[in-house]
Formats: sequence, C-alpha cells, structure tokens
Amino acid sequence: MFLLTDRKYGEGFVIKEFKGIISFISAREATNGKVYERWGDIEIGKDKTSHLPVAIRLGDPGEAIKTLEAAAKAIKAGLHDGAAKQTSQPAERRNSAPPDIPDDDVPF
Repeated sequence: MFLLTDRKYGEGFVIKEFKGIISFISAREATNGKVYERWGDIEIGKDKTSHLPVAIRLGDPGEAIKTLEAAAKAIKAGLHDGAAKQTSQPAERRNSAPPDIPDDDVPF
C-alpha cells in the first residue's frame, strides 16, 4: 500500500510486511502512476554494505501500532526535545543488538 505524503513531488511511503515485521519503505509515484521504492547502499557491518530498501522497521503488528501511537503523540506535543526522545520500546529492547539476518535473507 502506497501513501502519498507530497503531491508536488509524488513522495510517500509503502507499507510492507516481511516475515511478520511491518516496515515503511520510502517511495515515489511516477506521473504514470507506478510506485518506485527507494533503494540505497546501506552499511550492514564494518566495511560492508548491501543494496537494500530505504526503510523504517516498525516491528510486528502490535509493536507497529504502539510505535505509530508514540509518533502521533510526539507530533501532537510539538516535537520539542522531550517528545522527540520518547520511545515505545522498552529499554532492554532498545539496547539489544539487532537480530542477525543472513545476507541471502534480506527483507523485501
């Protein structure tokens, strides 16, 4: 599903699910209506990059909803320093290492 956020430039994002994880993928809509996801060379390790979609992982559906609710709350609060630093993730989750994903099992 593509959500248009800037009509002038056709900017927006695609909502995708991969292996139970919801992500927003940066995308643009061409004048012919076709949606193109943005991809980039993302650093995945020391001196190692991979060509991946430019994405924000929100977590499983329950985590995604909590994260989006926290984002809406921060926006409503005016994005001052305190609101921008809030998180919907418990501290132990935020400080844990990201899951290991083999190079041949890249999402999307």
